[in-house]
Amino acid sequence: MKPLIVGIVLGLTMVMGFSMVYAQMSTFEMRGTGAAVLNTENPQIFISSIRMDLPSTSSINQGLVTLSGGSSTVVARFIADQWSFSYANDGSFHGAGPAQTNQHDVYNISLDGSRVYSTSDGSMWKVSATMQETGKNLVLEYLLIGKDPVPTVSVPNTATVLIPNGNSAEASKGFFVPLNLEIIRGTNVIWQNQDNIGHTIQSIDKDGNIIPLFNSGVLGTGDTFNHQFNTPGTYHYYCSIHPWRIGVVTVS
Repeated sequence: MKPLIVGIVLGLTMVMGFSMVYAQMSTFEMRGTGAAVLNTENPQIFISSIRMDLPSTSSINQGLVTLSGGSSTVVARFIADQWSFSYANDGSFHGAGPAQTNQHDVYNISLDGSRVYSTSDGSMWKVSATMQETGKNLVLEYLLIGKDPVPTVSVPNTATVLIPNGNSAEASKGFFVPLNLEIIRGTNVIWQNQDNIGHTIQSIDKDGNIIPLFNSGVLGTGDTFNHQFNTPGTYHYYCSIHPWRIGVVTVS
């Protein structure tokens, strides 16, 4: 198998190969499914899934990554007793260890996760990972959901939009980074001015008319402004000093 770039993983999937004994022993579980892209001159789309069973905040019972596309399927099961794992009180975690395929290929996997949302029913994590075997290097990006080892419903859910330096001229590009921020309901968005002149964040409707939803006033260099979006929808805004600069926040 050639190097892959693995896309975001969403949702839940049951994967064959986990014994009932381990499932009963597991205290916490994170799992999801998604897509993978073969990173060659002729890219190929794969379906991918990941699952981890955690008995505590410092170890893994069992884990598994699958990649399937066309006529090929790769199943890599964690060699759990050779893994290191740590889960922090802020919902972040790091894990590293080997995983073996049915063909006895061994991949070294490294996972770094951050909790992006927490509720009384469970949590969501964004996970960046690498999966490496001789001549085969994979980069993975996952969104996982499951039971939380440290359940805290008051976890701050934030996102940042940057106003980069040197972008006040009408001809320049990329004034708001990102231009279209996609978030979930309840997220507190923080705009930060990194430019050497002042800017504003003013809410407008889709036709460009000012609406009184939020208005930062003039933000100097280094200043921030925040607004929490609690209702799904599409929100437009602009800089009243440089009105050709517009941005969008999409709330799901």
